[in-house]
Amino acid sequence: MVTIFSDFDGVLYDTLKESYALCRKVLYNIEVNKYIEKNKFDKFTRYKFLVFNVWQYLYLMKVLSDKHIKTDDEFIRNYCYLLKTRDFAEEKEFDKNFTEAKRKLIEENNVLLLEKLETKLPFFDMIFSLKDKIEIVIVSKSNNFDIKSKLNKNGITDVKIIGKEDLTSFRNKGEFIADYINKNNIDKAFFIDDNTYNLKSCLNIPNLECILAGWGNIAIGEKGKNAEEVIKLIEENI
Repeated sequence: MVTIFSDFDGVLYDTLKESYALCRKVLYNIEVNKYIEKNKFDKFTRYKFLVFNVWQYLYLMKVLSDKHIKTDDEFIRNYCYLLKTRDFAEEKEFDKNFTEAKRKLIEENNVLLLEKLETKLPFFDMIFSLKDKIEIVIVSKSNNFDIKSKLNKNGITDVKIIGKEDLTSFRNKGEFIADYINKNNIDKAFFIDDNTYNLKSCLNIPNLECILAGWGNIAIGEKGKNAEEVIKLIEENI
């Protein structure tokens, strides 16, 4: 059976508004149900590709708040500088508060608010329609509680979830995937992610084909495969 390793945010679910609202809540104490200004959210969306861990949102938001930055190059340069001069205590506190705020949002189960902040992407139904023919393993830097809640809401209960908590003993997603493929003697697998950094960590893994999800939050100027192309490729191998 073919194994599909899939990222969650940006590939199966669009959670950008949720993430932006939670960042505002943690940093500026703006309630998550408050109006989201389009121009500010558009900038957040444009540069989201720079983030692949929750704590990095702290630095993304700091650069977004700098009104003197005008170009993509300036933005990326300032963001990279902050990563080189990290405040580990501050980012740890941010990560903790972000995760707690996200858990609270889910536990309150405000259906109207959740529908406003999160959207199931078309690839979700497309890939899960094949779940009896393939093994699906979700590999994400989001926490297990959040992923499981969204899956349960859509009637999906029998999928392996490798979340933030499970990846702490691995340097990156690639290290986990290589270990999983080796331990389970997998002959054919695909890894679908919208972040090139995550895919690069997997490039030399035997029996694994890496796919950039073009419908996700990919980097400026990048072009990946669309959902239909990915499904066709999978179906040709099952």
